[in-house]
Amino acid sequence: MRTSRLSSGFTLIELVTVILVLAIVSVGVGSYITFGVDIYRDAIGRDRQINESRFVIERLSRELRSALPNSIRVKDSCIEFVPIAASSSYIVAPIVPQQSNKVMVVATNNMVLNKLVIYPLSPDDIYRDPTGTIGKVFNVDSKVSGGTNIVELTLTNTVSFTQQAPSQRYFLIENAVSYCADGDKIKRYAGYWPQGAQQAPTPLANGILMAQYQANPNPFVYHQDNLVRNAVVQIDFKFNYNDESLALYHEVHIVNVP
Repeated sequence: MRTSRLSSGFTLIELVTVILVLAIVSVGVGSYITFGVDIYRDAIGRDRQINESRFVIERLSRELRSALPNSIRVKDSCIEFVPIAASSSYIVAPIVPQQSNKVMVVATNNMVLNKLVIYPLSPDDIYRDPTGTIGKVFNVDSKVSGGTNIVELTLTNTVSFTQQAPSQRYFLIENAVSYCADGDKIKRYAGYWPQGAQQAPTPLANGILMAQYQANPNPFVYHQDNLVRNAVVQIDFKFNYNDESLALYHEVHIVNVP
């Protein structure tokens, strides 16, 4: 008696069917994963763009509010101003028509020596040669404590300040700062001192990237103060991300009280 052995396995049609089913499932799963990754990547990119734009607006707004009165000026793609390092009242200062001197007595001992300004009323009073002998801004060489909260400052030259401040207020200032739209980037420049009309920051200044993908070539507008309102800086950024645009408009009110 013969016993027949039947071999078990897949037919060609069954094998092809399984392969097709697996291929369809793989395409669906791959598309789902790719779609999810694209959504995640797009969300991360948008979030980074929004954070960058908020950062540059917040940083610029804070610096403008603490800038030297009447030092803000705008030209083309740049806004320029002078940060305040310290401020208080002077007791004795060489102010016209008094005799020129290089020594003045001021209140407070908490200060950083750099440039000293009294009663700035316009950018022309500020952005000038601080090594001169007549004006409103001069270099400071040294300080000597004269008692409790009293300091004797020695200026670089024998000078005369052109105007008395009604509140006898002085400012110690740092070098100028500019924010500029450079192509699609917003950069911050510092560590330089301009003289005369506003120009683009010198190549020797340190340009730090603050934001990118910004499309407005002239995003800054400055409105001088008048008898009924304070000065206002308008910031109008337009950020591009892929095929989308993010427009951010912000106003900073400046109290120009020298």
